[in-house]
Amino acid sequence: MGLFSRRPPTPVERLMKAAKLPTAGGELPLDEIAADVLRRPGKQAAAVLAVVEELCADEPKVAMSFLEDLQNIASHGAGELLTAEELLPLRGPRTVEAWETVDRFWAKVVAWCDETGVTLESSDSLRRVEDPRLLAILRGTYRSLPDGRRVGLTDVLHFEKVVGEGMPVVGFHPQA
Repeated sequence: MGLFSRRPPTPVERLMKAAKLPTAGGELPLDEIAADVLRRPGKQAAAVLAVVEELCADEPKVAMSFLEDLQNIASHGAGELLTAEELLPLRGPRTVEAWETVDRFWAKVVAWCDETGVTLESSDSLRRVEDPRLLAILRGTYRSLPDGRRVGLTDVLHFEKVVGEGMPVVGFHPQA
C-alpha cells in the first residue's frame, strides 16, 4: 500500500456518486439524496437503485433508511418528482424485499392509527407550503396516502413507543 491509499467510499458516498452529486463537501442526509434523485426523472434513479440493491446486502440499515425517504417523498405525487410507480421496475430483488418491508411497516402504522382513533391530517396542507426548503423537509417526514390523508414520523414514533415495534431491517440479524 502506498502512503496515500484511498479509503473505500461510505454507503452514503456510494449513493451520492450514483446520483451524480458532488462528494467533496461531505455526505448529504439521505432524504436530500432521495429528493435529488426524484427530481431528476429517469436519469440517476436506476443507478442509485442499483447501489441500493448492493447496500441491501452490505449495509441494510442505510438501504432501508434511504428507501423509506424515497417512498415518503415520492408518495406526495408532486408533478416535478418521480412517482413510486415509476421506480418499481428499477428495483432489484433485494430492493423489492426492502421496499415491501418499508411499505408494510408504514401500513401497520396507518392501521394502528385507524384502530386507536389517531386522526391523520389531510395531505392537502403539504401542497399549500410555499417555501421550497420547508416543503423538502416535510415531504421526507410525511407519507401521503391514497385516500388523501398523511401519516408522519410523529405517528411512527407514537406507534413504536406504544406497540414496541420498530421497522425491521431486511438482512440484518443482530448477534445475540
